[in-house]
Amino acid sequence: MRERICTFGPEQSLVGILTEPDPAKVLPEAPTVVLSNVGLNHHVGPYRLWVELARQLAGRGFSTLRFDLSGLGDSRPRREGGADEFQRAREETRAALDYLEQKKGQKRFVLMGLCSGVDSAHAVTVADPRVVGAAFIDGYTYRTLGYHLRFQLRYLSPRRWTRFLRKRKLPAQLREAGEADEVYTREYPERSQLVQDYKHLLERGVSLCFVFSGGMGLSFNHEGQFYEMLSPLKLEGRVTYAFYPRADHLFSVPEDRAELLRKLTAWAVGTVPPRALAG
Repeated sequence: MRERICTFGPEQSLVGILTEPDPAKVLPEAPTVVLSNVGLNHHVGPYRLWVELARQLAGRGFSTLRFDLSGLGDSRPRREGGADEFQRAREETRAALDYLEQKKGQKRFVLMGLCSGVDSAHAVTVADPRVVGAAFIDGYTYRTLGYHLRFQLRYLSPRRWTRFLRKRKLPAQLREAGEADEVYTREYPERSQLVQDYKHLLERGVSLCFVFSGGMGLSFNHEGQFYEMLSPLKLEGRVTYAFYPRADHLFSVPEDRAELLRKLTAWAVGTVPPRALAG
């Protein structure tokens, strides 16, 4: 494989790394995978997740662009104002697709996002017909009856009570730090709108992959919740889905990260037309 720096977007201010497979290993008709920031993590991804993914995909014949949104990592802030952060992320993701189409002749793309990165990936996937696949990691969640039942039953766990009693022995300052409210919030779409979006994507033939970790315990706590919260769609067998209850939100444990990479790589291969794989 080879990796090189590329610049694109307004005033060539956006910076990314294009990872391409050895020419002898290029998979015909494979879409190009596009990855952007996870929160404030730059284009390497948390714990180098995007680097490892791009290189694994290169071994399977895929090209990958991982880039920084404006004002993050190596990309310069945008001069013009007016657009909010979410709108800028959508525009810059579209700019990445335009660059790859104009410079590399690519016309089919896969977007992947983790946490806040799901927001722009979702919006662009819905709006842009060039996107043939999207993977959403710890994306939108909605509490269901099954969630609430399990959330209350957690108080019956002896291990939880043991942790609680140990915590009571900590100095007050440390307890307060651990009980601090979240300072980062995201604005989710209405559940009915999300159902319509996924319905539209499935009708368009877009391949969808959903992954959730145990790090989403405050809003997602069991495997069946995914199907419950989107029940009108009957998604079983129509999308790729995985729940890793022992993994944290950023997949910091190497074994958890390796399993996530295997899942994403196998799913990406599935976005390639069967005729290309047969050849």
